[in-house]
Amino acid sequence: MVFIILVQLAVLYVFLRLFSKNTIAFISELCIPFVKFYISRRIAKGLEDKNRVNERFGIPSQNKPSGKIIWIHAVSVGETLSVIPVINMMKKENPDINILLTTTTVTAAKQVEQRLENLVIHQYMPFDIYSWVKKFLDYWKPAIAIFVESELWANMLYSLHDKNIPIYLLNARISEQSLKRMFLVKKFLGILPFSLFKKVFSSSPALKQKIQRLGANNVQILPNLKLIADKLPVNESNKNKLSHKIGERKTWIAVSTHPGEEEIVINVHKSLKKHFPEILTIIAIRHPARTSEVCDLGTANDLSTVTYSETMKNDKPITEDLLIVDKMGQLGNFFAGVSTALVCGSLMPGIGGHNFLEPIKFACKVATGKYIENFKEIYPNVANYCKIVNGEDEIVNFVISSLNTTESTNIDTDMSEFETRWEQIINGIL
Repeated sequence: MVFIILVQLAVLYVFLRLFSKNTIAFISELCIPFVKFYISRRIAKGLEDKNRVNERFGIPSQNKPSGKIIWIHAVSVGETLSVIPVINMMKKENPDINILLTTTTVTAAKQVEQRLENLVIHQYMPFDIYSWVKKFLDYWKPAIAIFVESELWANMLYSLHDKNIPIYLLNARISEQSLKRMFLVKKFLGILPFSLFKKVFSSSPALKQKIQRLGANNVQILPNLKLIADKLPVNESNKNKLSHKIGERKTWIAVSTHPGEEEIVINVHKSLKKHFPEILTIIAIRHPARTSEVCDLGTANDLSTVTYSETMKNDKPITEDLLIVDKMGQLGNFFAGVSTALVCGSLMPGIGGHNFLEPIKFACKVATGKYIENFKEIYPNVANYCKIVNGEDEIVNFVISSLNTTESTNIDTDMSEFETRWEQIINGIL
């Protein structure tokens, strides 16, 4: 039995080496029952839209428009938000162009609905099963395919290449772990997906060299797309109501907090009360499902708390110590009214930091922790607008300094150069 298994593995290895494209397609078809089971589990967890699940099988839910179609694939919320300026640039120069935007997550689809409803056709990305990919491409027939950041699927890339559809990768961002896997695949199986791209755009010279070693023929350095991302949306009614409820209180916000970071923020709040007795600390949790946990933490520290959902139901002023943001999509309202922000996910190792560009674009005074691996390539571009703080004392000093100064920052001028470069690239692709 062991001998038979070894022979089968050896045969599979030979086929992958000699006929990688066809072998991957064949194996993917064998995986269909398992993938369908996986999808059913995701539906049960609310991770798939059950009303649009056929899109994941390559079956369209909208009519194909006449004319040229540009297909852009953005995996989740971050990629979707970063590609909005690209879509606006395309529409500005070519208002009649058809843009097909695919995502893989429900949360990203909601962002498309809120912010790009009339600009794009949205579909969910089909799973990388050869027959499903074929259905998708045979129906939409895109003239150009643009992938954002890192989601690369073999059947899709091979199929696009076979149909002579130019493929571009914007904002290439690949983890060290993924790169190691790719180098192993290249070494032992000879699969070079990056060789299929017409052009790859990366913001990192170091990553450029690694992508070239993986077979990319044309890699260009460009500023990270997040640098030219639009401001978060602001609901003027909610913003004004918040401002009225906060009144004249000194206020700061800790954004995208994770377990362990709320304790730090609460300790900072207690230190700040010695300087500003009426100070309000706003905590925007990264995962609102943890709201009750964070509220209990405040209570355990003898601090009064109120949630955003609760306080927006009435017109009473906010008198509590802590305001817990328990609803997604509200940060723009806070950044537009609160001038001091600490971006978390960066105070403890293992998370990698979150997007400090979002409050910077509102001219907030911004700080972040030192663990910003996810944004280390971006930070040098905005170092003048974002202070790195290390520990509770430095956070306290940052907030005090920020609240005691009326000076504001404006990054728009610096960003205009990046926007011009991206406009030139997008026009060249089209």
